[in-house]
Amino acid sequence: MGRTPCRAGQVHRRQQRIRPTQRPPQTNYGGSRRICIGCPSTWEAKFEHATRNLDVDHYFEGRTYGNGLSGLCIVLNCKDPSLGHRQRIRLSKAAGTLPMDVMLPLKDFVGVSHQQRRTAVCEALLAKVPRAIRKYSIRDFDAEWFLREVQAYVTNRLLGAGADRLDHLCLL
Repeated sequence: MGRTPCRAGQVHRRQQRIRPTQRPPQTNYGGSRRICIGCPSTWEAKFEHATRNLDVDHYFEGRTYGNGLSGLCIVLNCKDPSLGHRQRIRLSKAAGTLPMDVMLPLKDFVGVSHQQRRTAVCEALLAKVPRAIRKYSIRDFDAEWFLREVQAYVTNRLLGAGADRLDHLCLL
């Protein structure tokens, strides 16, 4: 709804004013988990190519593991260590989200094949995501079932049959 012209400081009667103590309404995703994997790394790491097979949004859509965790955002952070980036993992119990960084050394990703990149990303995800989720006690969330499905999906998509089907499109 667009704003209608009013005097300064006034809100038109058709608009709802949110008081500073009120929270905006939470988005309900229909009980499905929101999972994303981001790769804001340097271009030399070529994570876009290595993680192209992962389509976690569609795979985990509609699957429920309890209401304790509604979102998981994994950021593959592969930058020069001299920049001083630190790992961030912070559970927000109010929003039910767990954003986390997976720190990877840039030197291990420059000048290697896509198979080696996929293997390193898979190993990092399978080592660090379960550790971060088990670190917190999340009520009403079946962490072990979720982690088993994440492990099966990531292993199949990054190392399974057909994982290299897009490698010929990527530059080394």
